Amino acid sequence: MQRINRRDFLIYGTGTLATMLTLTGCLPKDIKTQAYVSEVNMPNIDFLECDYLIHKGLIIDGTNSQPFEGDIAIKGDRIIKIARSIAGKNCEIIDARGKIVSPGFIDIHTHTEDYMVHNGRSEMMLLQGVTAQIGGNCGNSKVKIGSVLDNLNGMGINYGMFSGYREIRRSVVGNANLRPNGAQMQAMLDMLQENLQAGAFGFSVALEYWPQSFATTDEIVELSYLLAEYGGFLSVHVRDEGDRVIPAVEEIIEIGFRAKVPVQYSHIKAAHRKNWGKMEKILELLSEARDSGLDIKADVYGYNFSSNDLGDSSYCSISDEDLEMALTHPQVMIASDSGLKVNGAAIHPRAYGNYPRIIAQYARNKSLLSIETLIHKMTAMPASRLGLADRGRLLEGYKADIAVFDLNNINDEATRQQTTLYSKGVQSVFVNGNLAVNNGIVTGTPTGEVLRNSTKG
Repeated sequence: MQRINRRDFLIYGTGTLATMLTLTGCLPKDIKTQAYVSEVNMPNIDFLECDYLIHKGLIIDGTNSQPFEGDIAIKGDRIIKIARSIAGKNCEIIDARGKIVSPGFIDIHTHTEDYMVHNGRSEMMLLQGVTAQIGGNCGNSKVKIGSVLDNLNGMGINYGMFSGYREIRRSVVGNANLRPNGAQMQAMLDMLQENLQAGAFGFSVALEYWPQSFATTDEIVELSYLLAEYGGFLSVHVRDEGDRVIPAVEEIIEIGFRAKVPVQYSHIKAAHRKNWGKMEKILELLSEARDSGLDIKADVYGYNFSSNDLGDSSYCSISDEDLEMALTHPQVMIASDSGLKVNGAAIHPRAYGNYPRIIAQYARNKSLLSIETLIHKMTAMPASRLGLADRGRLLEGYKADIAVFDLNNINDEATRQQTTLYSKGVQSVFVNGNLAVNNGIVTGTPTGEVLRNSTKG
């Protein structure tokens, strides 16, 4: 029998059908994957042209729905079909049997601006399954982000930004503890508006850090009013994560209600041992605010030590119990709070390991959360917060940002001592329909896109 080229084979049906065809002479016996059939022998099948076909993975679509085994066809930058079985023509096959197929993870809180501008290859993110990040958090961004976004290129992942308060205030008021006058407030509003028009997803502020700590509640409320016009939201590092964390959380809830804008509470925690146990009250405040009509959510990373703890090789400022309580709360999503230098150096291992660590620790090892709930917190939940209408879910017509990983073997490797070790267990990653990780190896294809907020209030 003439050998049929792999390109001329098509995914169809089950191993039983393929075995039957092999026995009847319709399928070459040296094909290792018993799921290919020839178009010439199946004339009544409707075959789907695609670029890639992810075959027989456990599909977890990001919506917290029940997983199912199936196929996903990709053409161009989009998912064109999801089904239990797809007969694909001229597709490159990604064998996902025994693996989980999920949307690529969306990291809503990072500090990777300089890296993305000057480097951007993103190997450490891709090997975690991350396909998108948002920078400019904790008030740290350029004064004008439009020019930054316009000149981003060569990125391995998708990237967007917030407009940060720190540089806006510095450029208008300086570093002094002064209350801005009317003209200065208008100048800051004009700068924020320009950044929102350029595609910023919202306004970020870190009320704990100098000189942002000089801001009054009233000042942040006045600046935040502008967000509603552009469908943006307020991302806040609260004024105190330690002894006064409860009034600090109450302050951001007040800002949200007064300005009538959504609030994202960044890297939620109750820091230092004497404050452990306050997480229950913090989460009660979030639930009460939600029930009273405020759109407030939070994000958390998967470590019990922060970047401020790194001077002591063993000190952990965050309670494991508090961390787990936050992870399970329905208003809390996953983010990394990661930072990178231009060359990819990181002071905290979360930049290289946050997502595999959380999956391994809390879905696989501890069963604290189901894998579909955890993936929802990493994908559809941040996508919804950002207003990304075609990312964060595995749905037909959506962008093909996809991660394929082995739940049994996914692990973080980075530690306090060795912060830049790549994670393991991610087999394949697609970014905008392009294969960015193939068999655990980063391909180097720079297919990331600039993300901009396109919603309007």
